[in-house]
Amino acid sequence: MNSRAKGCRGEREASKAWSEVFGVDARRGCQFQGGEDSPDIVTGHSDIHVEVKRVERGNPYSWIDQAVADASANVPVVLHRRNNQPWLLLVRLSDVPRLAKIIAETAENLGRGEIPGDIPGPSLPPWEGPDELQPGVV
Repeated sequence: MNSRAKGCRGEREASKAWSEVFGVDARRGCQFQGGEDSPDIVTGHSDIHVEVKRVERGNPYSWIDQAVADASANVPVVLHRRNNQPWLLLVRLSDVPRLAKIIAETAENLGRGEIPGDIPGPSLPPWEGPDELQPGVV
């Protein structure tokens, strides 16, 4: 299989996975928008730039650098998957509060008020950050 076909298939897989996890529409970006800086997938989340890497080996830092360079003012993220492995979401730690806020606001705007899916583990401690970054606070 050539790398271009694998990349296109990876973007379709990533779109489907994003939709299943977050409950929003997602589709391949380049085929609709074109341009070098358009995201690999366009999601129902505004202000998130998604790059997709469907490769066995690579440098996650260079992937993030590419996403940052192309993201403009959007939050840069990378979805990565190797063969027979689950999708991974790569995001700079400093971007996590803004990413969480965008995802929470999208869920509220869609009338769900929560992010779909079960989140295992203990309850989170009370929010101690700035109010404007607290998930679910508008």
